[in-house]
Amino acid sequence: MAGASSVVSMLLADQRFPTGTYAHSLGLEQAVVEGLRVDGVDAFIAARLDLVARPEAGLTVAARRAATVASSAAPLAELDLEHAARCPSPVLRDSARRLGAQLLRTAAAAWPEGLIEGYRSASELTPRPIALGVVAAAAGLSDVEVATVALYDDAATVASAALKLLGLDPAQTSRWLVELAPTIAAAAQEVAADRRAVTQQPAPAAVGLELAATAHHERGERLFVT
Repeated sequence: MAGASSVVSMLLADQRFPTGTYAHSLGLEQAVVEGLRVDGVDAFIAARLDLVARPEAGLTVAARRAATVASSAAPLAELDLEHAARCPSPVLRDSARRLGAQLLRTAAAAWPEGLIEGYRSASELTPRPIALGVVAAAAGLSDVEVATVALYDDAATVASAALKLLGLDPAQTSRWLVELAPTIAAAAQEVAADRRAVTQQPAPAAVGLELAATAHHERGERLFVT
């Protein structure tokens, strides 16, 4: 079973798995518009991992735990609201919900059982971090595995966007991800080991990205949704 869950982790982390993340740069496009160049992208990815992806991975792990043991969708609904409270940008909240809905739609086809469909029916918000935790519970992933997926997905989404925005050699973006692998692995272990209530865990702390999301959304021409 450990081998099977590893394969499922790879599937969820694979950008060919149709969840819509290919249409997002997670703030990189606006950063490039404002002057970010190639030599700053790896630092941008690392900062997102620490300030945004890691706190959101904590929500994902909490959702996995809640979905595994809960007899109703109420604990997940509380996490939906917690995500909204932690994400003051309406642009980013809407984006997270669209991505969450797309992930659940795809996952419901891959794992056609009651857990995913029950959450889809009960939730009006479906933010991606919570949706990923529900899918992880349905797929039998561990806390460490789903935290790794959440963190890697954030980094890989930005790296993939950099290819289109800056015309890079794919080998360069692959190197960034390889260099960040120890950071991602260590962060995943720490997130999984954190047994505090979500309300006691750090929230995302990237005000610049929140503000930039609105500026990006209002631009007339853009390659990416975010």
